Amino acid sequence: MFENLKKELNIESHNYFGDSISNENQDYLDTFSNFNEKIGLPKHPHTGNSSSLIPYQMEIFNLFDEKKQNKFHIIKSRQIGVTEIILRILAFHSFHKYKGGKIRILTGTREKTASKLMQRFKELFRNVPQLIEEQKYVLRIKLVNGTEIEALPSNSDAIRGDTKINAIFIDEAAHYNLKDDSVVLDAIQPIVFTNKADIFLVSTPNGPRGFFYDIKYSKNDYTKLEYNYTSAINYIYSKEEIELELNRQDIDVEQEYCCNFTSGRNSVFGNDFVTGDHEISW
Repeated sequence: MFENLKKELNIESHNYFGDSISNENQDYLDTFSNFNEKIGLPKHPHTGNSSSLIPYQMEIFNLFDEKKQNKFHIIKSRQIGVTEIILRILAFHSFHKYKGGKIRILTGTREKTASKLMQRFKELFRNVPQLIEEQKYVLRIKLVNGTEIEALPSNSDAIRGDTKINAIFIDEAAHYNLKDDSVVLDAIQPIVFTNKADIFLVSTPNGPRGFFYDIKYSKNDYTKLEYNYTSAINYIYSKEEIELELNRQDIDVEQEYCCNFTSGRNSVFGNDFVTGDHEISW
């Protein structure tokens, strides 16, 4: 009888996803698969066609533990979709593990890269605008259940003083243009420890230096993953296409595609020398 009364009065159902989200929407918020189908599958970087998630991307999602703290250290080849899957995990868990909390996104490159990354995150909600409460600021979005996602400038002071953070994502973590980038990790560690916040450190290598390199080769509690160019063969590019790319002489293919921390061009002259803005794409 109570349910019939609610229907007559046109009362929306309140649920664990947050504010007033109708029963119609709950189905696609229930599972990661349904969520991705609803918001739209990733676009292939060359054809623009919708593409299913790559097996290694699902591996990352399946390693994520909703009931425990997650600390990921992911070394990646360029342009194989690691950034994409992390953004999708953050978006999905904005209605689960992180609901009503704060998510912070940082990049080791320039501030405009952070704005592009936030734009990509906002684009995930293009097909479900009813889930957005406010997005007028370039580096910030607030969802209807109170979850706040903000991209921060690439400096160690940006996150200091912030509280109640549930998750931190640092993209291109090896590419801070600092002689000593340990100050970045020093600013983040107290938040990760005190809040038991999840942390995602993702990057292509940038020489045998920096906190991202140190975490790789030190004993710690990070889940350490590595995905080189082979993870994307027959998904992003063909074997023949990547073999041609690996023969290039103008970039350090060992770092950019093979996940090796070399002392090549990129580590000597800085990340802008080889890859311009080191912009993030699919």
